[in-house]
Amino acid sequence: MKTRSLNRREVFLAAVFLLLILSLAAPVLAKPQSSLALAGIGTVTVSNVQVEAFDLPEAWEHYSNPNGTELGVEQGVYRAYTPNPGYAWGLNTQSYSNLVSEVEITPLTIYTDTAAGVMCRADTSNNGDGYYFMINGNGYYSIRIGRGADVAALVDWQRSKAIHSGIDRNTVRAVCLNHQLAMYVNGTLVAQIRDDTYSSGYVGLAIAAGDNGVDMAFDNLTLYSVQVP
Repeated sequence: MKTRSLNRREVFLAAVFLLLILSLAAPVLAKPQSSLALAGIGTVTVSNVQVEAFDLPEAWEHYSNPNGTELGVEQGVYRAYTPNPGYAWGLNTQSYSNLVSEVEITPLTIYTDTAAGVMCRADTSNNGDGYYFMINGNGYYSIRIGRGADVAALVDWQRSKAIHSGIDRNTVRAVCLNHQLAMYVNGTLVAQIRDDTYSSGYVGLAIAAGDNGVDMAFDNLTLYSVQVP
């Protein structure tokens, strides 16, 4: 068998090639960022940014029950389905206090009596408590609070031209900074309110069904950890 030794340049190029291959194979999970501009609030200092593309099955909570509710990573998105009226959600397992979260949401059915959105400060016991930032297929949005078996309105359903209606993708951004809550849809600030019920908790991806089932795809979730003085 013929062999040869590598010179220093070959070793260096081989190392660079290996690092390139590893960087392309690994998902980008976190990166530093110094600031984030938020319309209506101002510029905030960001200590960390996490990006979740839902490429791995264990990327987010998987849930299934005998009544037909199914939550989990599927074909590069987080798919959330329930045929039952009410709310369903899947959580991560990291607690945050001050956070900006943003996610792309695409309906997978034609029904418009459904809703989807992102949660912040969700109770770590997974009981449904927390803040909900929801949109529906008719172009309405709402900021809601989960307490026990009730998900009540802090900002009741209102229509916004910023929301793409029907089967179309929307990007929802939820801001939870101290007692301030704000909601953006496709880059437009649609609602702000103050509430001090919850101060920390998990991030969640939530759906809500009316008379018809709901089937939603979530993708490209970005979490900004915010430093508040």
